[in-house]
Amino acid sequence: MTYEEMFKEVAEKYGLRWELLAEQAYRESRMDPNAVGAADDMGLMQIIPSTWQEWAPKVGARDPFDAYENLIVAAAYLAYLRDYFQELGYPEYYWTLVAYNWGPGNLRRHLESGLGWNDLPTERRNYALSIILGSQARALGQLGVEEGARGLEEATAAEPAEPDDDAEFRRLLARPV
Repeated sequence: MTYEEMFKEVAEKYGLRWELLAEQAYRESRMDPNAVGAADDMGLMQIIPSTWQEWAPKVGARDPFDAYENLIVAAAYLAYLRDYFQELGYPEYYWTLVAYNWGPGNLRRHLESGLGWNDLPTERRNYALSIILGSQARALGQLGVEEGARGLEEATAAEPAEPDDDAEFRRLLARPV
């Protein structure tokens, strides 16, 4: 199984878009299943230990550094966040991504206090936008709209894409899990 096949399989299981999962994994860890973040975030999707402890048993995952198990936990959690914020009246996927990155409690308190998208910390907005618009830019690039895709991604990404960024992304998707 390749990484692309893994993303497609897991996304279908949880009703998510595989392109967004792949982009998120790239933004989180550069698709490195052994990555460890500053807050002890683990694996491919940089899951914090408390989230892993809560969600891994629910999906039967044991190893946070196994790419497939890490993705399953992240996808189950993302589907939960999506459904939770939809019920609160925030169906757009960018809210799901902000909740994943900032924590659902922080986002819920933010929204309950009457604050909106423009009131979020810039880092949180950039995180969600870089994933959503980055995946759209890659889709445009695959359709041969290279210049527009590059401009879209650079204009919205928290960190500008490097020239070989898309080639690296495609190479990582093609490697075996």
